[in-house]
Amino acid sequence: MPIKLFIYVLLWSWVCFLSVSNAEETPIVDHVDLITIDPQLSLSDLVNQTLEKYPDYALIAAMNQESDALQERGNSWISGAPQLQTYYKDDFAGTNTGAYEFDGTIQVPVWNWGQRDAGLQLAEQAGQSAAQQMKVIKLNVAGLVREVLWLLKLEDLRYELAKKEFSLAERLMKTVQRRVDLGDIPRSDFLLAQSEFLQKKVDLIHQEAAVMHARKRYYFLTQTHKMPEQINEVQSTKTTINEAHPALAAINATIARKKAQVEWVKTQGSGQTTVAIGGVSERGSRNDSSINSIAFYVNVPFGGSAFLAPQIAAANREYVAAETEKMHTSRALLAQLHEAEHELEVELAQFEITQQMQTNAKEHLKMADISFVAGEINLTDFLRVQSQAQRAIKDAQESGIRLQRDIAFYNQVVGVMP
Repeated sequence: MPIKLFIYVLLWSWVCFLSVSNAEETPIVDHVDLITIDPQLSLSDLVNQTLEKYPDYALIAAMNQESDALQERGNSWISGAPQLQTYYKDDFAGTNTGAYEFDGTIQVPVWNWGQRDAGLQLAEQAGQSAAQQMKVIKLNVAGLVREVLWLLKLEDLRYELAKKEFSLAERLMKTVQRRVDLGDIPRSDFLLAQSEFLQKKVDLIHQEAAVMHARKRYYFLTQTHKMPEQINEVQSTKTTINEAHPALAAINATIARKKAQVEWVKTQGSGQTTVAIGGVSERGSRNDSSINSIAFYVNVPFGGSAFLAPQIAAANREYVAAETEKMHTSRALLAQLHEAEHELEVELAQFEITQQMQTNAKEHLKMADISFVAGEINLTDFLRVQSQAQRAIKDAQESGIRLQRDIAFYNQVVGVMP
């Protein structure tokens, strides 16, 4: 093969490797999980759609239902269900004197002092807690979506690079075969090129599987085969974790609810106060006239603090546990923020370095192409330079994706929704 033609083949193969192609190729392994790009689908829309299908979303309806029920109880003028009590007696069997007695009473539980206000406060805090939990669940879903999207983006890049490396190895193997046939180089070079080709095929199979796993993971989370075209985010200007963070706001709402629960238990006291009104109708014998009367009852429980104390203590324990959870969450968020900031700084520094290394590697590879054709270096040295160049290009392109990914993860830590 003429030297100029051989140089052209190698350079053209490398240009094909460096160029980016989005064309879908037939996979080596017959197992395909398709994911299509939808230009009309935004990252925010994807999060909202995933949220509606996410299992925890059902909790929101249940929490709102509970809040509505507490509100309905607090709005009631009575503190419980009324009771109707009746009592009737007459002659013992065999006496037949005509005597009887009938009592009828309606008993109504009423609010203890401050109990209704405590109930309304509990209902209000339950509603706010449900609203804040909704934001937390959405933020958690956003984090999962961000994670799986950037994993898919990274695996897709590696897959594209693996296909290009495989294609380049195949072209090189064919070129070496022609030169072996012409007697320019020994057959051992062909075996070396063929081994390189086979290794690249194995690498491509593994990366193809990694892409399919990432796609399936994406589908299991989002329940859709479509993904947004644009997933890059602008880094948030927030630099601290404050009380407005959805996770802390939700815990604060939970703390307020637990505190309201303590007050609610306290107002229950020793029991529920009840009032009753009733009537009595009776007669001593068949010849007597019936005597009708009306009766009023008031039941005011008192004392019994020893029996109420365990309930108050249990409610207070949950209140303190919520405050403790807030402290743990706050510390964890601060640690995550520090880690996110550090990851961004490190990746930015690496990105600048890998871009320079990529430029150097491309130039070095071009020189190695010429040297190999001219016989100044052997195939082993050429493959070593090529491998280094491919690794440098891969590192540079992966660093660019990781940089955008780390921006999304930073936004996640500071509580910014897509």
